[in-house]
Amino acid sequence: MRVLIAGGGTGGHLFPAIALAQELRSRFPDSALLFVGAEGGIEASLLAKGGWDFEGIRASGLQGKRLPQRLRSLALIPSGLVRSRSILQRFRPDTVVGLGGYASVAMVLAGVLARIPTIIHEQNAFPGLANRWLGRIVDLVAVAFERTSVFFPKGKVRVTGNPVRTELFGVDRVAAATRLGLDPDRFTLLIFGGSQGAHRLNQAVLEALPLLEAERGHLQFLHSTGSRDLGQVRGAYQASGHRAVVEPFFWEMALVYAAADLCLCRAGASTVAELCALGKPSILVPFPFAANDHQQRNAEALVATGGAHMLLDSKLNGADVAEIIRSFLRDRGLIEAMGQRAKALATPDAASRLADLVVLAARQVPGAKFKDCSKFQVPGSMLKKRSSHTWNPEPGTWNCEEHV
Repeated sequence: MRVLIAGGGTGGHLFPAIALAQELRSRFPDSALLFVGAEGGIEASLLAKGGWDFEGIRASGLQGKRLPQRLRSLALIPSGLVRSRSILQRFRPDTVVGLGGYASVAMVLAGVLARIPTIIHEQNAFPGLANRWLGRIVDLVAVAFERTSVFFPKGKVRVTGNPVRTELFGVDRVAAATRLGLDPDRFTLLIFGGSQGAHRLNQAVLEALPLLEAERGHLQFLHSTGSRDLGQVRGAYQASGHRAVVEPFFWEMALVYAAADLCLCRAGASTVAELCALGKPSILVPFPFAANDHQQRNAEALVATGGAHMLLDSKLNGADVAEIIRSFLRDRGLIEAMGQRAKALATPDAASRLADLVVLAARQVPGAKFKDCSKFQVPGSMLKKRSSHTWNPEPGTWNCEEHV
């Protein structure tokens, strides 16, 4: 089986793509998998570490940009389509999967024009403009949230959840803290703002440090700053006397997640999915300039169940951060309860569900539509065994199917 996975620009789009690739590779060790993303983005370095094949295309976003930037982005579309067509002709995939990010648009569109089975996956509670448009022309749309289904043609939508990378699981907390040079007995706060960091989060934490002097002996920090604020943040921790591991980016997120008791972070879809899958309580600060305010919608889905606390970026300050941290230090039961509620929202088999759709698409007759699942049966040997459960053609449901 040959699968082209398009997406990236940020870790939020790339990490679910990696989780899907891991699932497909576990089922089909000899499968050919190719990632396509933006030239100069985060994709190349992260994928190289995992040994995945990657090709880049020139692309940039439209939404939320000023007019000159939009014009430059539009000017890249024709060359992106030409490059995408060339990649398709060389790689000859059985299916194209788009996981969001501006680099995926040209690739998915090229797949549609070439009459290759196409799937998109929407990670956010509120889909972006590109995916809302692509949803009209692709064969299948996978979504992370049930509420997102209303934005796409009803017959195409399947609720899969958001895939999470396998390496994040099964790491011992004490061992992780020790490897990171931290005290396993101290309360550990993890701060991160995505692959580029978050200046507002960094500043709020720096304001909170002097207010947490009394808690210094019971508290320690893991802080991913981004490159711009690294020196300032490291200096502030040293001056305050707080124990901390400060890096521009944590490559081994499995370790830092395992060591963390509480996370202070943005509310990107992949972050929310990882928090739920790992049962991590969190203070979510949605990025206020995210397209269609989708980060706040992501956060609200978790906050509504009691699995997270939300602070709006406009009201973020050191005093509030310090008080919230103190409240968690005083009530460890609250930490445990929030973690359990977050985990209850997880979709543990999201990668498997999405991989099932990819397998179905790869077996599809070119140009046909997914109107009757029985026409696109996949032999039982081709599906990862999960008892006798497989995808039911009704949108958003899973059931036992006698024909598999």
